[in-house]
Amino acid sequence: MPLAPSEAPALLKTTLDCLEKQTLQAQELIIAADGPLPLDLCQVIESCHLPVKLKQQEQPQGIGAMLEIVAPCCKGDVIIRIDSDDLYAANHTEVMALSLISRPGIGVLGCQLLELDTSRCYQQSVRKTPTSKSDAQRWLPWRNPLNHQTIAIHRHVLVEAGGYRHTPGFEDWDLWIRVAAAGYGIVNLASCTSAARVNDRHRKRRRGLQYILQEVNFYALQVREGKINPWIAIIACLSRLPWRLLPARALRWWMQSKWRGSPTFDTAWVSEFVPKGSRPQSIR
Repeated sequence: MPLAPSEAPALLKTTLDCLEKQTLQAQELIIAADGPLPLDLCQVIESCHLPVKLKQQEQPQGIGAMLEIVAPCCKGDVIIRIDSDDLYAANHTEVMALSLISRPGIGVLGCQLLELDTSRCYQQSVRKTPTSKSDAQRWLPWRNPLNHQTIAIHRHVLVEAGGYRHTPGFEDWDLWIRVAAAGYGIVNLASCTSAARVNDRHRKRRRGLQYILQEVNFYALQVREGKINPWIAIIACLSRLPWRLLPARALRWWMQSKWRGSPTFDTAWVSEFVPKGSRPQSIR
């Protein structure tokens, strides 16, 4: 679990509560803090009943550089990525771990991601990802085929692929590409056991000049390493450019629209996390 020192303690507590309720408990929970944590976050961690190992960086380095150091420290063969402000169904760990183990040749396994807009009465949207190995492979040069906060990965696959590295904004996608290059499959379950709480602040991260530069740098790195065809990189960057320059309202419309993906999974489990008085709307 990567953890930013700026994380809201209440969000972290809810995520830790989700992990305490898991039907299959992990051997350990490594919390990788990108810099020294304030007292309130430390208190939340100390109050949970999980086998936590807290690793704090002396100075912020970014998620990629931090996970490059911390992720290989995990003991188990199956590593599950957890985001510190997301929600997880009680069977998430069990479903992801057992599903990964039962699929020979699959190096990374994800699932569908429900998005709850906390600024709009917990309106639901979804980021739907491919559920076949071939479709995920076709997505790989063009779009990130996995929701990073849902994934389970074999430890030996992570190490063989070179682990995480500093690729601002694209640390996870960069890893999936190298996992595939190492000969392992990537795929998603059709079910959803993870939900992300989002708002306009999250959406704004995916637009603007800085994000455009990060995207260009990501594709340039893949081209230099021979992972993505140069023409695909050029077309992908150019096709994304208008979306990165759109007003925030237009980007919000796209991320909440049915064209992005319609749900084929049960979302009833998230009801316990929705505050009273908020009524989630169906996917448009």
